[in-house]
Amino acid sequence: MNKVKIKFEYCYGIARLETKFDFSSKNVFAIYAPNGTMKTSFAKSFKDLSKGDKPQDLVFQDRKTICTVQDENQQNIPAEEIFVIEPYNESDFNVDKISTLVVKKELKIKYDKIYKELEVAKNDFIKKLKKVSQSTDCESEFISTFSENEKDTFFDLVLEKIFPNIDKKQQKYDFRYNDVFDKKGNVKKFLEKNKNFLDQYIENYKSIIS
Repeated sequence: MNKVKIKFEYCYGIARLETKFDFSSKNVFAIYAPNGTMKTSFAKSFKDLSKGDKPQDLVFQDRKTICTVQDENQQNIPAEEIFVIEPYNESDFNVDKISTLVVKKELKIKYDKIYKELEVAKNDFIKKLKKVSQSTDCESEFISTFSENEKDTFFDLVLEKIFPNIDKKQQKYDFRYNDVFDKKGNVKKFLEKNKNFLDQYIENYKSIIS
């Protein structure tokens, strides 16, 4: 789709607007107009179309409304291909964790519901894992152990690394997580302090078994 042709008549105060946007050489257009002229009405008309509704004139409701948005082949653009980003609305945002921007408010609500359910399940799992492992930071240790990409999330790793092998018999270990994840750097300090002794030990070991 290279061109978009619009024709609005009596759409939320827009008496008449007919124009064509040519996207063959650019992919963005900016509409600049004084406050109260037509920008909000323009957006509301597209919002209605995106929901499959028909715009109207709220003041003169007896007037016939025309609202068409077509491509270069004179085909109406489907509602699912129209996306309107509305101004900030407090009811549409979660201040704790703002979800990824999605096309429709209905999808955002569904996304947030699923995400919250996953968060509850994850937190419950982490609590149980902390009790078993005696670790204080299971989540970051889990991610650092299995992650191969800095963008990997907890859920990615569970689904890709853990879930496929969950039914397989695993070797049981009785050490604490904190014995392996040396966040205080004690192991590193020990190695640096005794590097020469360790090198000598390795050389002696090699000479014995060779």
